[in-house]
Amino acid sequence: MPTVRSKVGAVHDTPAGFIEGLTGKPPSEWAKELGQVTAGELNEVYSAEDEDASDEEPPETTPISDEKACRAGERLLTAMTRAVLELENEQLRRLGMEDGELVEALEARADFYVACYNDHDVKRIGFTAGDEFPIPRNSFAGRAQPPARKKDEEEPPEWSVAVENISVSSPNWVEEDQRTRQWKGKDANRRDCYFVIEDAEFWRLVKKQDLHVEVWDTLKVQWAYRLVDGKAKQRRVLRVLEFNGSKLANPLSPDAVNAILGSHRPTAGAPGERTLFDL
Repeated sequence: MPTVRSKVGAVHDTPAGFIEGLTGKPPSEWAKELGQVTAGELNEVYSAEDEDASDEEPPETTPISDEKACRAGERLLTAMTRAVLELENEQLRRLGMEDGELVEALEARADFYVACYNDHDVKRIGFTAGDEFPIPRNSFAGRAQPPARKKDEEEPPEWSVAVENISVSSPNWVEEDQRTRQWKGKDANRRDCYFVIEDAEFWRLVKKQDLHVEVWDTLKVQWAYRLVDGKAKQRRVLRVLEFNGSKLANPLSPDAVNAILGSHRPTAGAPGERTLFDL
């Protein structure tokens, strides 16, 4: 359960209404039961009091020891984790767990039930110290379904990196203008493509006028792109390797590409060969 517990831990500062809906008790009841925190202190500890709470100063209280505060948080977190795993999907949706960062807790919950479903020795599930197992195996599959992320919350596709030749049909020699008007050319398979050049050394040569410019320039580049519905998008030239046949640089190392892009996958591309652009 550590994965689920860590994901659910992100909701510790959610409103009091959410805590009550998930655990069946408002934060004030948790304070009374645990004997750790007064209602006045709870505003700072759980950030769960109403925004329009009274401006009156809270009564003086005895300072809370670190150990007691940790135990209070542990009890609350355990109750919330148990509720996330036990409640039906529809109950969690009504609490708003499919919105924002809370959706990660539902994804962790789905991973948990996938593991249970794949282990045929697991017949029922329970989360108490007693011999109670209220969740039968036939409900594992439904609980194992991950929540549907909203379109703007979906993870972007992984970057693909390749070395290819480009014939430039419409350059843009002003570096700062690339975001409004990208370079245009044809890739190794004579497909139209649009891209930006992010290679600082290339732009240094441009400013020094050290490049021999022709009517139809050719570039050999190391670039990155994302495949969206089978088409390459967001093309970024990371390093210009050759300009009109003159060598300018070597390809970036995998570590250097990682520093720029993070997660990515290398892709082979060569003139006349089918590339991922043709998928």
